[in-house]
Amino acid sequence: MSRIYFSNKLICSEFFDEIRKSLGIRTWGQLSRFLGIPKSMMDSYRSRELCISEERFNVMLKTLSNDNQIYFSKLIEKRDNNWGRILGGKEAYKVNKQKFKIGREKGAKIRSLSVKYDFNINMPLSEELCEFIGVIIGDGFTNKYNRLYQTQITGDKTLDLQYCQEILKPLCEKLFNISPKIVIREDCLRLNIYSKRLFEMLTKRFSIPAGVKCYSIVIPEEIIKAGYPFVNSTLRGMFNTDGGVCLDKRKTYKKPYIRVNYTSASPRLIGQLHHFLQQFNIPHSVNKRDNTQLVQINGGVNVTKFLKNIGFSNPRSLNKVRYLTS
Repeated sequence: MSRIYFSNKLICSEFFDEIRKSLGIRTWGQLSRFLGIPKSMMDSYRSRELCISEERFNVMLKTLSNDNQIYFSKLIEKRDNNWGRILGGKEAYKVNKQKFKIGREKGAKIRSLSVKYDFNINMPLSEELCEFIGVIIGDGFTNKYNRLYQTQITGDKTLDLQYCQEILKPLCEKLFNISPKIVIREDCLRLNIYSKRLFEMLTKRFSIPAGVKCYSIVIPEEIIKAGYPFVNSTLRGMFNTDGGVCLDKRKTYKKPYIRVNYTSASPRLIGQLHHFLQQFNIPHSVNKRDNTQLVQINGGVNVTKFLKNIGFSNPRSLNKVRYLTS
């Protein structure tokens, strides 16, 4: 898909001003909510830090009068995802061919040992992308250290190893063309991704806070507005990481009593989860535990409803609920 680029800063500013006027909206925050995008992304569009996907640009364009639609359509440029690198490379190559030759030889050696980090951070929303975002919401972390941009997912070094190796790693390779490194420590495992582009996608497009996020993390507005099945996939990613399955094998039960739970220190996230479980007609309870809250789904009937609407892709949990789906 092409990207839309305003070569003139004043034209870009005029375009967004006209959208706001035509809708009768006073603030940029209100406009971002109307368009279903984070305000940080709106600011990046207005400053030309991010190009606009063609699909999103067409949605914006339709808010204008016919005359303005024709006017602005003539003032944009359509570019492929890698147009900036191609243009810059051609100009630089003219300046010094010999240095480029040496650089390419070095680059060939480096590429044989590394991965490609470039991808479109405005890629269309998909169920796979939403499940990845759910994983980040659950046990993910992203931050910037000087010039290093790190995204990390943590898990149990034994119970979550198969999930990281067989599900998450291939998912990152498919979505972002990045092969993450899995590091096993004494107390946990860590799946590390070093990518500025991914950092920008998480913090700017989806408004996921860098650094400590456990008290403020929420399901991104873009995903909520997209509705089913994107919300369901996000919840699946969350339950794959911060969720779990408990089998109560006490003698008071004829067979193991099953419970699915999710724990978070973010009150808003728990509120969102409670809301969606209600929408899916999945009975559950919400209990406070110290600085966290626990959402719990009890019994085979209710857990079966959960599996039909949300489910798991982490073998750790799938193995425990298998008898309910057989």
